[in-house]
Amino acid sequence: RRAARGERNARSSASASESSSGRERDSRRGRRRARERAMPFGLGGLGAALPKSKKAQKVDEADAIRVEGNEKFAKGDYLGAIAAYDAALKLNGSDASAYANKAECYLRARVFEKALECATKALECSKGDKAMELKAIYKKSMALNGMARYVDAAKTADEGSRLADAPEDAAVRATLEKVKLECEMLTAQAFTGAYDLGALYLNRMGASFRRCADYIGAVRVSKLSDGRRGLVTTSAVAAGDLLMVQSPLSSASFGKTVEQNLVRGLYEAARAHPADWAILKALPTSSEDEQKDAPEMSVFRKHISAANKENAPAPESPEELAFIPKVVANCAISGRRLCGVWPLPSFINHSCAPNCHRINVGQIMLVFASQNLPAGAEITMKYYDTLMPKKDRDAFASRRGYMCNCARCAFESTGDVSEEKKADEAEENDEGAGPITCAVNELKRKLKPVLKDFKEELAEMKKTKGKTVPNVNPLIELRGWYESRLAALNLSRAQLAMARMSCYSMYESLSLALSVTGAGEMKHALVKTIIEDLSVVDAGGFAACKQSTMLANNARRTFGKDSREVVDATNVMVETHCLRYGAIGGEDLIEIVRRTEQSIAEGTGEFCEL
Repeated sequence: RRAARGERNARSSASASESSSGRERDSRRGRRRARERAMPFGLGGLGAALPKSKKAQKVDEADAIRVEGNEKFAKGDYLGAIAAYDAALKLNGSDASAYANKAECYLRARVFEKALECATKALECSKGDKAMELKAIYKKSMALNGMARYVDAAKTADEGSRLADAPEDAAVRATLEKVKLECEMLTAQAFTGAYDLGALYLNRMGASFRRCADYIGAVRVSKLSDGRRGLVTTSAVAAGDLLMVQSPLSSASFGKTVEQNLVRGLYEAARAHPADWAILKALPTSSEDEQKDAPEMSVFRKHISAANKENAPAPESPEELAFIPKVVANCAISGRRLCGVWPLPSFINHSCAPNCHRINVGQIMLVFASQNLPAGAEITMKYYDTLMPKKDRDAFASRRGYMCNCARCAFESTGDVSEEKKADEAEENDEGAGPITCAVNELKRKLKPVLKDFKEELAEMKKTKGKTVPNVNPLIELRGWYESRLAALNLSRAQLAMARMSCYSMYESLSLALSVTGAGEMKHALVKTIIEDLSVVDAGGFAACKQSTMLANNARRTFGKDSREVVDATNVMVETHCLRYGAIGGEDLIEIVRRTEQSIAEGTGEFCEL
């Protein structure tokens, strides 16, 4: 029995020992499995000891560099950010995020061709990553928009909006649909000239890169009968029709370095945009260019230009850009505070009695017909204020390196001797001058002291708060003297208007004098005459808008708001503003007239002009 008991005890002890050993093995096995789960590659300690592959190391390094680029981008250092993204792409050439971020840098810098290239690469590298693919599509559509390839941009944005079909893509889809609508609007503008002019003038247009697209209407560059190049109509146009809308290749504020800034802007445009480079090569650089053939109009239509495609030629050496300062000297157009190079308007020749007029809305230039024109008529525009005597106009022209030979200048110099008119333009010596020049010069001599006295009396009136009134009779007598001199010359209606508007300052001063003295009926007749004369010399000019607004306001004060004179004056005011600003009406027209009134009251220029 003692032996059997010992055998049982031995078996029990062995079983306990085996159970304990099993738990220990299970415990060790569990710990080992836990370690294996925590270790990479599922290879236990061996996996932890293995180094990363070179490819993985480069990816990590590229990610770190891309983050540095993002930080530079956030600070506005786009060139630094682009350099960082380039470094990241050298390590990881399939990094869609780096390409997309680089595209955004180029969009901010307005280098749209480069932005398109990067966005396209981002799209290629993002297959399978829907979020990144949508991001790349958005940037591609914006690059195409910036390049004026509006049809392609709208198509790309539409593809993206259809891809963004999930509920979580709602915000992206809404953005892409907005881009599509914007590009469709710009397409209509570029191809048909369908602008909301009121929204443009009153700054209601919100766009990504441009407030409106460039547009070319019924005009083309052509060789004229005298051998010069100019802009002519391709079909009949009506007064007030929109002829073109143009953005500048380069613009700069006035100052000592304005020419340098314009040249620098053209250099940058040539290098950054192949389409702009093609346009630059077509622009005139001197009078010698008049002998060249007229350039093809397709060059100026960016939305369909062959130079606006991928891989278009760009300047490769500084020598190719050497002619650009001549472009600035020959083509720059000045506004009140801004100077720029607008491509197609550079071919419009000057006239002191132009048949078209321009409006600058910010940097955008709109050109309208001021008169009804038949097909094949040359388009002319004034380069400077022409409501002044010929001598003063010639001074402006000589600073630009030419002499004006328009019909108005030829008429006003009738009878003048040659040799640069000798002393005919000397105000104190009219020897050799024709009858028009003599009359204008003598009027200027007589007007100077009269205006001096009037301004002093006007200042005294303001000082005494109306207790004293300026003497308007000297101005009335001076006008009568000048009108009698002109009547003796048997001038036509158009010639009479030209001669009067060469002394516009006298008529404008007389109008003011009649206002402050309360001679409403006399002012009404005078302003009607001024508006009729402006329709010959400067139809569509801002001066006509101001005079027509003053005519309507004076009629209300003088004849009563329900009078026939008010109705007629209001119609003239509406017609004058529609001629200048195009097809506007309703609340937009009312607001623009209000702003004209404001410019009259404040003595400032046109509300939208630069």
